Amino acid sequence: MLYVCLFASYSICALVRVRGTNLYVIYPWVHNFSNNMSSGDQLRSCSIPDVDPHDLPPSADFSMTAGDFSEVYQEPDSWDCVVTCYFIDTSPNIIAYIETIKRILKPGGYWINFGPLLYHFADMYNEHSVELSYEEIRRLMLRDYGFELVKEEVRIPSSYIQSPWSMMKLLYECVFFVAKKPLE
Repeated sequence: MLYVCLFASYSICALVRVRGTNLYVIYPWVHNFSNNMSSGDQLRSCSIPDVDPHDLPPSADFSMTAGDFSEVYQEPDSWDCVVTCYFIDTSPNIIAYIETIKRILKPGGYWINFGPLLYHFADMYNEHSVELSYEEIRRLMLRDYGFELVKEEVRIPSSYIQSPWSMMKLLYECVFFVAKKPLE
């Protein structure tokens, strides 16, 4: 599934070269054979992009890269904001992600997070994984890494990559927060 997500993300980001909306038709549920109320549900299409990629201000510095987050992003004090959406649980060691985010954020920069904690390496044979509760992550961010919590909401219901017509619905109770790196 990870490679499918990377391919789709890259394809969407590559759309920055095109102008307009609803230029491409995809069939995201064509391989879902279970929990279809009708055969037509499996063949429903979707048009992308739903917003014009050129609406992003020309001065915006946007980055998305495949690879190990902690290895790819190393330049200290280089980002005004880091957004992690359904992301922080992809690390085998979430503490390394917190350290990386603090290192790459400029002083006074913001970390915006939304998502669950479905640790991807948990229960995998021969994989070491650090799985902290949100309470533990929060304590680390504030006490050990000096972040200031600007906003926080917990137990926000959210689905993830599912057909709205499917007979099965998966709902996460996500955490949303905005944290500010100290000015130091």
